[in-house]
Amino acid sequence: MFSPLVVPKGSLQLENGTVYQHFQHGINYFDISETQVRLGLTNRSEFQMFVPNFVLTHQGHTDTTPAGVSDLGEVGIKRQITLKKLQISLIPCLNIPTGSLTVSGRGVQPVFRAPWSYPITDSFSIMGMQSLLLPNSAHTVLYEPDFMLSKSLTPALSVFAEYAGFFASSIPHQQIAHFGGTWKLNRHHQLDMHFGFGLDKAAPAAFIGAGYSYRFDRLPW
Repeated sequence: MFSPLVVPKGSLQLENGTVYQHFQHGINYFDISETQVRLGLTNRSEFQMFVPNFVLTHQGHTDTTPAGVSDLGEVGIKRQITLKKLQISLIPCLNIPTGSLTVSGRGVQPVFRAPWSYPITDSFSIMGMQSLLLPNSAHTVLYEPDFMLSKSLTPALSVFAEYAGFFASSIPHQQIAHFGGTWKLNRHHQLDMHFGFGLDKAAPAAFIGAGYSYRFDRLPW
């Protein structure tokens, strides 16, 4: 899930992560290493994109290991809106076909996301994101609802529980339960660990991942 907040104007944030997923029938999926670039443009807008990363899948009991490089992902602008305590952002973006067909599919793929958050108490927050993706040159429509409950344990440590769904008319739907925590080492460094499991047959049976982010402030522009 994306944060509805934008990075400060003139700041550059790099969010890096990797994930391992195990599917039914012995299929394993490795994502090495995914990096999102976020650049603060104004007080309420940022430029964002995912740089291409390497993807490897392995089918048990076979020698087949499809691999490839992903697209230049979700290149677009995030615009933050504040409605009293509710924070919401609108993110129109595009997946640009620079990667392998076995990994990314064909053509330019529009993506529309709307992450939001609302504080319930000083330590509890509810968050969510509604997403619409148009993969395969917009020949498929994919809807992704996402809801999360976050709890701050200390000013630096927080944990979360999340539900995410992936629904499309042409492919089996997937639903997952996702859990994890984040640790802010200081103002500019953050670590996270997360794991989860699928709620139906098409989803990953289990997955685990880790991430690290760093922010550079007061850049020349």
